[in-house]
Amino acid sequence: MLTWVDLLALWSLALGVALGYRAGLPLAFAGLGGVLYLLLAQLGLSGVGWGLGLGLLAGVLAKSLPLPPLSRGLEGLLGLLGGGLLGLFLALALWTGFPWEAVGGGLRYPSVNLPTPIYQGVAQSPFAREAFLLAWKSPWLRKALALEGKHPR
Repeated sequence: MLTWVDLLALWSLALGVALGYRAGLPLAFAGLGGVLYLLLAQLGLSGVGWGLGLGLLAGVLAKSLPLPPLSRGLEGLLGLLGGGLLGLFLALALWTGFPWEAVGGGLRYPSVNLPTPIYQGVAQSPFAREAFLLAWKSPWLRKALALEGKHPR
């Protein structure tokens, strides 16, 4: 059964895809900004400010560059890919952004120190724990989502 966490994450993914198709090339560049953020996070430049700044900068750059006109279908496809990348990254951030804790050499996600409604929403989600494990096992995603050192003490 989907929980409120899943609905928020899936809504952000759907919104990214829809806006990408509608906006076209600017959101394709914003998706490239997201990929650039993933690369810069490996150098220690991670955080909400970096991600938002790179996405906005790439979108403004796409609007200001004198690019040759593309067909509506190709521009929609490129925007769809860029918006999908941004929506997927935001969905992963929503699914993995809750506190976790180290217990006996393993990880517990979500932390039991969360308020009960939030804990139940994350714990009963069919996607949150799998997304957290995927992000934790991938060093690229772990750094980009800033998962290291963010557990309650």
